[in-house]
Amino acid sequence: MKQNQVVLIYGMPASGKYTVAQKIQEKCGGILMDNHYFYDLFKGLTDVSDEKWYEYSEYIIAIRKIFLEVLGKYHPQNKHIRYIFTGVIVRGEKFPAELKKFAQNLDADFIPIELNVQPNELLARCDNEQRRKRNKISNKAKYSILLKDWLPRAFHSKSPNRLIINSTNLTPDETFTMVRRHLKKFD
Repeated sequence: MKQNQVVLIYGMPASGKYTVAQKIQEKCGGILMDNHYFYDLFKGLTDVSDEKWYEYSEYIIAIRKIFLEVLGKYHPQNKHIRYIFTGVIVRGEKFPAELKKFAQNLDADFIPIELNVQPNELLARCDNEQRRKRNKISNKAKYSILLKDWLPRAFHSKSPNRLIINSTNLTPDETFTMVRRHLKKFD
């Protein structure tokens, strides 16, 4: 890797963001900052469920912004690091712009990766043991309601470094192979 990288893997819940991010971290190296690291800060301390994240999202957004400021200030100057962020992003959110600015401040490549999955497949994927263990949205009825709100407002990056993958019929390994090929362009 010639310089730092800030990778943003985004898509709807159950699109495979965390799985792909783990594979990047494991096979290519990097520091994984899954969106649930921020959302789960208050799990077990509050009664707010994933389905009602919007009730406390302004606090999570503030924490995430402070995190980026601290990370940017104390980033090791003589190391090349790949930061891997994941998130469900809807239009109007400031997180992609904040990550792009964070990347610019680190003289890093900003590489957004969008995972698209057909709604029926998202619903099929949402109800599984791994998602339940991580306290993610796994109730199909509740998720169906969220999708109706989120899908029309989904964020789509216009970055020249972006990669868009329709992973509806791909395995996690096939999706990762496409991501790895894209990341090699920046190595």
